[in-house]
Amino acid sequence: MRLDVLAGGALPHGAEADVLLTVQWAVFICWVDDFIDRSGLAHSPPSLEAFATPLRQVLQPGAAPSARVMSPHVSVLAGLWERTALGMPDRWRERFAREYTDFLDATEQEVALRQVGAAALSVAGYVRLRRRTITLVPMLTVLERTGHALMVEDPRVDLRVRDLRWALADIAGWANDLASGADDELAGQDNLVAVIARESCCSAAVARVRARAMIDQRRRDFASLAQALRTTPLPADRGKELRRYVALVEQFMSATLHWLSTTGRFASGTNTSVVAQTPTRP
Repeated sequence: MRLDVLAGGALPHGAEADVLLTVQWAVFICWVDDFIDRSGLAHSPPSLEAFATPLRQVLQPGAAPSARVMSPHVSVLAGLWERTALGMPDRWRERFAREYTDFLDATEQEVALRQVGAAALSVAGYVRLRRRTITLVPMLTVLERTGHALMVEDPRVDLRVRDLRWALADIAGWANDLASGADDELAGQDNLVAVIARESCCSAAVARVRARAMIDQRRRDFASLAQALRTTPLPADRGKELRRYVALVEQFMSATLHWLSTTGRFASGTNTSVVAQTPTRP
């Protein structure tokens, strides 16, 4: 899967240990995602809940899962979490736990919706759910640790920072959907193109064009948000921290799109190079 390309692109000047930890998190995230899709969990809400519950427990304060019932996924998450959270502020730990738990919640919601019929999900509903199932937000929080650029929390920028993170998740999720169409169809799963085609009663080709237009617009939104954050008046030190964080987010988006379009994550899908251009400020 060449996740070294993703991590190296996200941290082009990172220390070897930081890049390695980033690669390991990316491997874990993709491993969980693929396991859910390919093991039958994506079509069985009770089985998915049983799989996800111990993962949630790992992230609870003071958690110590029993080795007798620890699955490989739980074991890996426990080890990664112990190494990554060491020395990090409580607010960061709580935020990551909340974000990864939200990914699990959203995945369970997606599977439950699948049981009542894909038509239950509109384009707007799919977009809201997709930004939570793509796992980009918790991965970005890991990068705060490995990229040494914590998210700035300040009432003057909180809403824009949130929207910047959501824009990143949308762009990556939709680009992923353009690439994974063949895989998703084989698995009987929806993606953005299929939802657009169904809601608009149009062909898949037309839906792909509309999806690309959505990505283009979201990238313009992302660039505007990044520029607004860079120019927000804050005390000198806070302003420097904010610009460093924005640069990290921009670099991660560039690395993610490059990885999707060039490394064969979805070898049977359609190339996403049209949407994988370098952002205005890498």
